[in-house]
Amino acid sequence: MELKSKIENIIKAAAANPGTETRYREPLIGYASVDDPIFDEMKEIIGPCNLHPGEVLPEAKTVVSFFLPFEENLVKRNWKSLGPVKEWIQAKGETDRLITKINETLKAELAKEGISAVVPEVIFDYKNKGFDVSWSHRSAAYAAGLGTFGIHQMLITKAGCAGRFGSLVISAKIPPTPRPAEEFCRYKKVEKCLICVDRCPAGALTATGFDKEKCFKLLKENAKAFPELNQLACGKCATGPCALRSR
Repeated sequence: MELKSKIENIIKAAAANPGTETRYREPLIGYASVDDPIFDEMKEIIGPCNLHPGEVLPEAKTVVSFFLPFEENLVKRNWKSLGPVKEWIQAKGETDRLITKINETLKAELAKEGISAVVPEVIFDYKNKGFDVSWSHRSAAYAAGLGTFGIHQMLITKAGCAGRFGSLVISAKIPPTPRPAEEFCRYKKVEKCLICVDRCPAGALTATGFDKEKCFKLLKENAKAFPELNQLACGKCATGPCALRSR
């Protein structure tokens, strides 16, 4: 089986039968060449903390990115509630664990073909490093042509922004996915839309910026509502028209 098809079949099969309460729409998968100048640009924009794929895996050739979009009912449940929604917060944890499982399967299957694969570690150490992380799955997804960034800092894909991203770096070449020629954010397309700003309960979003401190403070408060989940999540900004791109 062709490598690209093998990777996509594994991801789609996992999303169709996730073994979680959370349910998903069909995943999106994209690819970026490690030689794409975008990764050097990201390092300049984000800072030296941001790893180039070649620093993650010296023999790297391709970054594989995928998006698991949440089902519509979960999105509706979150935007209809003013407070934190247990199912949404649970979905974050369940989906992250599912992504880990998918990546482990991909690594094992690729190893059978002599292909190296590494899942870049995202270490969020607010106490010592603030909001600096060494790898962003959303930025990798942007490089891999899965979408464009909205003013809410979320990556908006053809399937919306309500969901979770995963990525891994592999030593095999796969043709890159072209990046979208259009903006998916309605506001950036000069259309009347600031719904994500209006729905942010922390007041962290404006049309011109994003206050990470305010957002993080609310996430910590939300976590207190469901301590058994041990997750930081909100997602109110990801429930507007760009959530599913079907409204």
